[in-house]
Amino acid sequence: MRVLSLLTICFLWLSVSGVKAEKIDYFFGSEIVFDPKIPSPQEFLGYEIGSRVTEHSRVNSYYEKLAELSGRTSLVEIGRTHENRKIYVLIVSSADNIKNLERIKDTRKKVRQGERVTGPLVVFLGNTVHGNETSSAEAALLSAYYFVAAQNDFVKKQLEEGIYFIDPVRNPDGQERFASWVNANSSVNFYNTSSIDREHTEIWPRGRGNHYWFDLNRDWVNIVHPESKARVSLYQDWLPHVQADHHEMGTNSTFFFEPTDPDGNESRFVPQSTYKLNRLFADHFARALDKIGSFYYTKESYDNKNPNFGSTYPDYNGGVGILFEQGSSRGLRQESNNGLVTLEHTVRNQLVTSIATVDAAHANKDGLYDLQKEFFNPARSGKEASKSYIIGDNYDISRLHKFVKLLLDHKLEVYENANDVTIDNVKYEKGKSYVIPVGQPNSALVGIIFDDKKDYADASKLGYGAGFSVAYSTGLSFAISTPSRGAKVETLPQKAVDNLQQSEYAYLVDFRDSKSQHLLLRLLEEGVLLTTASKPFSINTNNGARDFSYGTLLIPVANQSIPSAELFAKLKKLSEQEEVDLIPISTGFSVKGVDLGSSAFRKIDKPKVLVVTGEGVTSTEAGEVWHLFDQVLKYPLVRVESNVFGRADLQQFNRIVLVSGDYSFLNPEGIENLKNWIKNGGTLITINRASQWAISNKIGFERRVEANESDEKQRTGSIPTSIFQTKVKLEHPLAFGLTSAYLPVVREGFSFISSSEVGNVVAAFTDDPLLNGYISTNQLQSLKGSVSLAVNSFGRGNIVLFADNPLFRGSWDGTSRTFINAILFGGGTSARY
Repeated sequence: MRVLSLLTICFLWLSVSGVKAEKIDYFFGSEIVFDPKIPSPQEFLGYEIGSRVTEHSRVNSYYEKLAELSGRTSLVEIGRTHENRKIYVLIVSSADNIKNLERIKDTRKKVRQGERVTGPLVVFLGNTVHGNETSSAEAALLSAYYFVAAQNDFVKKQLEEGIYFIDPVRNPDGQERFASWVNANSSVNFYNTSSIDREHTEIWPRGRGNHYWFDLNRDWVNIVHPESKARVSLYQDWLPHVQADHHEMGTNSTFFFEPTDPDGNESRFVPQSTYKLNRLFADHFARALDKIGSFYYTKESYDNKNPNFGSTYPDYNGGVGILFEQGSSRGLRQESNNGLVTLEHTVRNQLVTSIATVDAAHANKDGLYDLQKEFFNPARSGKEASKSYIIGDNYDISRLHKFVKLLLDHKLEVYENANDVTIDNVKYEKGKSYVIPVGQPNSALVGIIFDDKKDYADASKLGYGAGFSVAYSTGLSFAISTPSRGAKVETLPQKAVDNLQQSEYAYLVDFRDSKSQHLLLRLLEEGVLLTTASKPFSINTNNGARDFSYGTLLIPVANQSIPSAELFAKLKKLSEQEEVDLIPISTGFSVKGVDLGSSAFRKIDKPKVLVVTGEGVTSTEAGEVWHLFDQVLKYPLVRVESNVFGRADLQQFNRIVLVSGDYSFLNPEGIENLKNWIKNGGTLITINRASQWAISNKIGFERRVEANESDEKQRTGSIPTSIFQTKVKLEHPLAFGLTSAYLPVVREGFSFISSSEVGNVVAAFTDDPLLNGYISTNQLQSLKGSVSLAVNSFGRGNIVLFADNPLFRGSWDGTSRTFINAILFGGGTSARY
């Protein structure tokens, strides 16, 4: 065995430590002294930060090592992603604070009571909510090392006076997808700096979204996904003073930090103290970036009103939210208009602004204490404090409870409605409606969830959106009033299902509860024969005469493939599983309306569904369809890539869904094959821009009337995300289950479809459609009376056309009912209704 000389060992040690010091100095400067017992990210990972993209699993491993070695840390797993990846948050503070985390958290409950709570500052440092914006995830390795290992006195003082929650990767599934792409496509012996190189051009669906391709930075209020549920729960437990939200933008940009453009980007629900602090923080970011020679800009762009953003949600919760946007290398190195952009450079910018966030918080701690006291004062809502919102549905308790749970997850105050009350001809029944006071500690979040602002003057100042009301997305009836409050709601009651009694004749299901759609799919999977009512009726039940509306499900006992007792056992199990009542019936003779043997009851066939995915298709919309089937309906769906669609045997399916896309992969022969499939009995369902594509290609709309030139000029354009009112034909199968003829829809861009272009209009925009947001005068004139939802028979099949996206961000329960109806009843939605 060869023995190295002491001189050689010393030389090697100096060489290695010198390289390490040089790289660490690049990120931190030479003045920071680190504990040698704590490994740097480079030492732990075995490569220099910036030389490759670190996989989420290895980020987690490094955080586990820090937690193992240091008393300054507490590593918490706050949840799991759809792909079962651990979502870690590393809490770093002084050893004493770490030992007393539960006590400190308990003390912070007083913030919501309007007290001025001092003590340790709480700062959340959030990174990489978009999976392919990975520079901040790399920076989170270094910021964790800094706060855990730095020995400088000023760092120790910050640890004594603050608690720092480092969330390294807010989208683990997307980040892992992006890391795999870059690491698999970067060259070993040279850098691929061309913007068109494979390394910098991910394939569809790319790493931005999560497992279902959703944008998680649109989910802070909606809380659709497990990543968001975990983070909102942690946020509401701690109510941090500051939350940093680190992103990336186009390669040719430099670096952006707040403030945003104040003209049009400040919310009326947020106190001016928030924006003042935001501007004070900016001085710290400027100094940090000036010190390392990095260029930046502020005040020019980005939306600062949408509560679904990680940088804005804090503003509606008494904290200061800060957006950082770094010009991206989208890989390791890439040429740009500003020269070569390297991953190391982008990581350093994210790191120094992350550290500067902590510095700024300490420099303005009194202002942060004052802000939370001001924010959570119920009197801040002023003259509106005595009012409340009332929301309810007399038939769809499932949807109502889902919304109330959302409010409770945001720690908002909700009360039972004490008495039946009628407002604007809508009856809100006791036990089927709830009261949300405006004057409560977090009046800002209440205000934006029920937002109805629509008097914006200038769209150019509105950023991404102007309509943010979650209440409209439910499709529930709501109003502002002063109803009598009942008991405060702490938890929702378990939905009670009636004890099903066996019938030897038939069973009915009231289709107005949204869970009935789920039950219907379970019944079809089990091979149960059933029909749906196209007309209302009233019939005697065990509890007397009862009215049933459009869409009521009828399950006969006769003609089933299984005996009565087996059918009963199956129905009882499914009723309890889906929390939907089944009503046993002993007669087919109705008290009023059609009898149960009428041709008004039509057989429902089992849907066999295909959705087109891949290049040329909008990934977020395709993901919303996939998420609906997989997570909500729990029903099979086949996803066919665009380059495979032309070879697919379409006869295996009776429903095809097309979301927004250019569909250039469909040549004339492919379009003709699709038309023939519809003519032979299939149902094509088009969403958003796919509907315009279908009309332009005369797929199911052979009788299209060409629009005049002025109409064509107004046909397309842009508007910020806004909410509009439509009027629906409740008797149509696409509207089965809805109880109000008015259905709000959301749109992110402007286009319109004239009723002259389609067959049977099921829903159209009203003459005064704007509910929340913005639309120009000219666009408004075009939108009035135009089509929101239509269906046309085409041979033996149908095409169902949605002018907008009914599954918007997985949160629009009102319009998703119509989409699910298209899946369920697609074969029977022709113009004869």
